[in-house]
Formats: sequence, structure tokens, C-alpha cells
Amino acid sequence: NGSPNISLSNCRALRQCNGSHWFSSLAALALALSQLKSRYCIRSRRRIVNLDQQLLYAIMSTSSTDSPPRYAHSPTTTMREHGDNNNNGSDPQSPSTEEQQHQLEHNGLITKSLPRKNCCTWKVATVFLFFVAGALVATWQMLPAEDIVAKYIPQFDEPAVVYSGPEAGMSDGSSSSSSGGNSKDDGEGGDGGMGIDTMPTDPSEDGSVVGAGRTVPSFMQCPEGGGLCCNGNAENCMLRVDQMLFGMVHNSMSSEEGDFTFGYNQKYELEKALIAGYRGLNLDVCNCGGVIQFCHNICDLGERYPEEVFSNTLEFLNEYSSEVVVLLFQASTETGPTVWNDLHSEMKNVDGFVDMTYTHTYGGEWPTMGDLVQQNKRIIVFYFNGGTCYEDGCPPTFNYFYNYAAETQYESASLADLENFEYSCAITRKPKENGLPPDFLVVNNFVTPPDEDASAEANSRTFLADRLTACGNMNRMRPNFVYLDFWSHGVTAEVR
Repeated sequence: NGSPNISLSNCRALRQCNGSHWFSSLAALALALSQLKSRYCIRSRRRIVNLDQQLLYAIMSTSSTDSPPRYAHSPTTTMREHGDNNNNGSDPQSPSTEEQQHQLEHNGLITKSLPRKNCCTWKVATVFLFFVAGALVATWQMLPAEDIVAKYIPQFDEPAVVYSGPEAGMSDGSSSSSSGGNSKDDGEGGDGGMGIDTMPTDPSEDGSVVGAGRTVPSFMQCPEGGGLCCNGNAENCMLRVDQMLFGMVHNSMSSEEGDFTFGYNQKYELEKALIAGYRGLNLDVCNCGGVIQFCHNICDLGERYPEEVFSNTLEFLNEYSSEVVVLLFQASTETGPTVWNDLHSEMKNVDGFVDMTYTHTYGGEWPTMGDLVQQNKRIIVFYFNGGTCYEDGCPPTFNYFYNYAAETQYESASLADLENFEYSCAITRKPKENGLPPDFLVVNNFVTPPDEDASAEANSRTFLADRLTACGNMNRMRPNFVYLDFWSHGVTAEVR
């Protein structure tokens, strides 16, 4: 009440102010208040004096005498006068701050306040960052981000423009066929035929093809009554392998449907790509603890096993006896060493697979597609990016890709980079200077990192036609392999 002496006359329920029960109850209340406010009131070792302590001192004095203690100043005044060990102007009979503190500590009513320990150690920070990273990954996997993007960002509409590039040997946009190829007499781009029909099905809301990889598309035009047919068209049978154009599914093992965690290049699995008309499969070979897998440079974040892939590919070829498939293996540099003979052993585990692989002689002419179909040698195997073979050599059916191929730029970060033909059509990998001229032209038609929206446009009719024309004319070769991401978008499978 602001009185210089503590008065308890208004406590009607208490008959003895200095009784032990009264002292104990009030002391406990004051102690609880002190602990509650200690986090805000006590900031260092020496600044202990506050309202709670003076109240405790008053209680202690009351319990030790029959008369109320002489306390010359109100709590507010006392706190102001004492401050940081400043006792100027206080009552001479009132104990000093240090005396109050010593007596309170002696009676076990307060303890010295120590500086608060910093709990943010490197271990705590590491655990915190680990959980934050885990939460972000879980959110990314569970949130339907692609559905959200597809809903609010319009997909690229494929224009109905027939391919009529000069390197295809057509001027009126109609399909034609010829025995021309990449030989020196082919002129600026060769005289092989190339045509694009209509899409077999309508695009879905996300821009991919409805039913992609479930039914044979309509542009596969083998004669109904039988007869020789090669990769969907009887006219292809007259063409050599180096005169064909194959849609090459880039990192075909890496798909969203196949549960690849990061940076997948395809939406659906490679078996569906075969049914949809793609005849080239690019596969990254990984050595994961001595186990051969098809992974995307990192083990355990998505994988396909060779025996499964080879079995399914063989099943497809047995069902469609007119089709020829190219397998392009890339050794992963981020995992254990790749030995190509080990991959060949995986092929042997699938009955009939090795028997169907074609053996080519370096420097020899490539067979026609008809020859491969009639001889049932309908699997062509290439490899690149390192790897080793046994001392007695590589498997005879394995061909080093860059003994035969020249490849355009593979590091395009955007559609603008792809449209910059001087950059994107430039040859970056090819046979050695003392080697034979390349038989194949490889056109990379994807962006890095993988982008489904960009792929929908890059695989469209107009974009693909302009790019193949530019790269073919620039390098004076007809394109043979077109690398692409997200094969379920666009018309690449129809190009021939």
C-alpha cells in the first residue's frame, strides 16, 4: 500500500502474522513468483536485487521478530535506490543489497542466476537441418506439384504442320522413300524419306498422349496381309540402318512411373515407349556395390535391373517380329567401375536375347533393316562414356558409339539454347581424327535439368522439324538418332 512498514492488519483470516504457517505459505508464494520472473528479471550474476528478494527479506525479518520489520522505503523506491549495487540514499538501518542476497542464499530461498547456456551446438544444428531437409523432400514427393502446374499453366499445342525440311528430300511435305543416306553423294542432307502423320490419340489435360504406351499407334503401317515390314513401315526395309531415324528415349530407365526420386527424364516406363513407337533406348549402367543396375548416377534413388529390362524388351520383339531396337548404354561415372562383359553376362541370363543381337564389323557397311528382320538380328548394341572390358576384349556385339556417331550439343539449359542452332547443332563428340567418318548424326533435343513443359514444346511438330532441318543442313548429314525427354509428349516417334 505504499506504507514504509509492511502492515498485515487487513488479513482477517490470519490470527498470527508471524506464525510458522503464515511464513511458510507466503515464502512459498514469493519463491514461486521469483522463479516465474527470474528469466526476465535476472540477467547476470550480480544483479539479483528485485522486488521478490526484498519481499522475501521482509518475510524473513517478520518471522524472526515479534514486531514488524522496519523497512524504510517502498519497494519501488528501494529498487531504484539500490540499482546496480548503488546504496546511496538508502536507510542506514536497512540491510545492503549484498547482505540481503547473502542472507537469502543462506536460507536457501534463492540461488545465484548463471548466464543461460547456448543450446545451439553443431550437433543440434545438424539434426535440425536433417529434419528440415526431410520435411522438404516429403512435401515435394507428396504435393501434387505437376497437377497444379498442369492446371494453371497452359500446355503447348502441337501445330498441324507437316515436316518438309530440305534434308528430308521433300519439297511438298509428302512422304517419300529412297535408298539415300549419309554417304558423300547424299548432297547437303541426303535423300532419305521422312514423314509425320497425325497423332494416334488426343492429348490429355497435362499434354501427354492419352493411352500412351498401351496400344500400337496408327502410324505403324505394316501390311495387314503380312509381308516384310520394318519398324512400322514396309518402305523402311529398303533403308540401311545408317539411313534410318530412331527416336532415342534419353535415360529411358529414369521415369516417374518407375519411382525414380530425383530428376527423372520420362513420365512412363520404357516398355510403354516401345509400344508407342520408340525404337531407341538410352540406359545408364551403374555398379551399385557389385550389382549391375540401370540408375541415374546415384544408387538407391531409383533403379531398373538388367534382367527385367532385357526380358521385357525380348518379349516385345517376339510379339512384334518386324521391329528393330537400338540399345545405347552409358557407363555411370558416379558409381563403381563398369565392365561391359558383366552387362553382357546379364544378357545371357535371358534366354534368346544374345541370339537376337547384331554383330557389326568396324568399317563395314551397315545392313538394311530388311536384312536384320529376316535374320532376326533385331537388337543393335552401342556403349560409351568409359567402362572397361576383359583382357580378351569386349563382347563382339558391343560397339563403341563414337566410332560411328557424331553428336550435337548435349548441354542446353533452355528452349532458347535449343533454338540457337549455331550452338545446339554444333558437334561436340565424334570419331577420333584418325578414325573413319561418322555413319550417324545424333541430335540432342532436350534441356538440362529435365523439364516436362519444355519437352512438350521441343517434341512438337514445328520445333522438331526446324531443329532437324537446321542440324542436318549444318552438318551435311541426315539425323539418325533424336534424343528426347518425356516421350509421351509430341510426335518424335512418328518421324522416319
